[in-house]
Amino acid sequence: MAGRVKKAAPKRKAAGYKMPAPIPAGEIIKDNLFKKEWRIGPSIGVGGFGEIYSACDHTLKTKGSDYPYAIKIEPHENGPLFVEINFYLRNANKDDIAKFMQSKKLSSLGMPTFFGKGSHECNGMTYRYLVMERFGKDVWSLFTEAGKSFQPATVFQLGLQMLDVLEYIHSRGYVHADLKGANMLLGLKKNAKNQVYLVDFGLATRLKEGQAFNPDPKSAHNGTIEYTSRDAHLGEPTMRGDLEILGYNMLQWLTGELPWEKSLKQPKTVQSMKETFMKDVRTNIKNHSSAVPEALIKFFEYINTMKPKEVPDYKKCRKLFEDYLKTEGKTRNSTLDFSSKRTKSPVKGRTRVIAEDSDGSEGEAEVPVKVSKQNGDVPKKRGRKPKVVADVDSENKVPEREKETKKKVKRKSSEPAVLVKVKKTKMNPEATPPAKLNHNNIATQTSIEKRYSPRINTSRHVSFDSPICEIVGDNSRSINSSGDIFDDSFTIKEVKVKPKRKLLSNEEVTVKRVVRKKVTAVKPARSWKDSSTIINGRSPPK
Repeated sequence: MAGRVKKAAPKRKAAGYKMPAPIPAGEIIKDNLFKKEWRIGPSIGVGGFGEIYSACDHTLKTKGSDYPYAIKIEPHENGPLFVEINFYLRNANKDDIAKFMQSKKLSSLGMPTFFGKGSHECNGMTYRYLVMERFGKDVWSLFTEAGKSFQPATVFQLGLQMLDVLEYIHSRGYVHADLKGANMLLGLKKNAKNQVYLVDFGLATRLKEGQAFNPDPKSAHNGTIEYTSRDAHLGEPTMRGDLEILGYNMLQWLTGELPWEKSLKQPKTVQSMKETFMKDVRTNIKNHSSAVPEALIKFFEYINTMKPKEVPDYKKCRKLFEDYLKTEGKTRNSTLDFSSKRTKSPVKGRTRVIAEDSDGSEGEAEVPVKVSKQNGDVPKKRGRKPKVVADVDSENKVPEREKETKKKVKRKSSEPAVLVKVKKTKMNPEATPPAKLNHNNIATQTSIEKRYSPRINTSRHVSFDSPICEIVGDNSRSINSSGDIFDDSFTIKEVKVKPKRKLLSNEEVTVKRVVRKKVTAVKPARSWKDSSTIINGRSPPK
């Protein structure tokens, strides 16, 4: 008898929320409120508290791969989706959104609508779900694909679109409190591909009307820590806090990072850094990056003038952003460009150069660098003084061209190169006979002695096979080489040697070697005057 199959327990997040167990594709969900049936498709992604699946209307005949909706599913015990469902029920009505767009003369608004909600049981687990329109890529993915750098015009276009959504949410008596690139999604429909939608209202908070600013320590540091506003760090999200969060996102899109990104594990440290940053926002932004436009600095300065419960001046904020777009030749309805503002990194064989003209002005260009083969020098540009700038990713590396110039390059000669191979013979070392009396054993003096040698010939054969060298003249008789000129203990022996490796030919070569022989009797040595040259660089006795 087969044993019972244990059900997979849902995973639990660090905050105590459960993650739902996977739901199989093709599962049918009945919506009693809207009287519809939804068929679940492949998973789209995993959120902070649940999983998101593609879906379609099961009652309509659709293609198997056509899923125009998205269903967000969480275990029934979780709270964020319950908050989000209630927010959608109160604020995502199509008629309300249309009225707001008409009053603000907007052609589109990044406020999503919902199409269903309810509860569903699967494999013994109870889930809560929310059906909404399916969207495209999120802004954070586009940001990372662009190398964490957006065009400034794109940043202010996104800022304008988010200002519109925030104004609508605030007019309904709510704050979002979790504005970030991962919660901004591009539209998929043809008429909405240039519109970004703000989603994930799990932390949306209803404003307390008529009450003073009263922070709650239990709710301190809620939200995504790098963007959390100063008010939310204290425990009470506000409308000015939503604008501050938007400003932090725009600053990151422009510069690639925020000043406190290395301290995200310490919320109180991040809170303190934000307080310091906002006290003198102009100076701190300029110190952080020189690429931040004046419009964003003024936006932060306006936020500093607001009171905690004050309603933002949206017209003033829009004008700041729109005026900047005019300087860039753009409008709020221009096509969003998610390419990087940075120039392409130089390819191999090219070096980025900042050159100074004669008038002191600087220009930046990417030019090929040619290295001379003889001396490794880099050719200089006429009229410019090049200064090589190291790339960021090669900060701790030696540039390839620098390595080449450091190599020793041999001077080229007009004479042809000749490869000479000498075979060495190992010999057992023996003690050199003692020097005779009245004999001065002086060091090598070849340069002087050759000058006075009476029988020097230009054609000489030199063998380096022995520790003692012998220089042979034109005469055919052999000369004895000795450790001492008065001791005849060495002879010349001719040996035929076949080289182990092929050099120029396969022929055997005759090599003259100095071989030590055993001497039984001492013979009178020849006079040094009889030799054709000086032997072993030693001078005769005086």
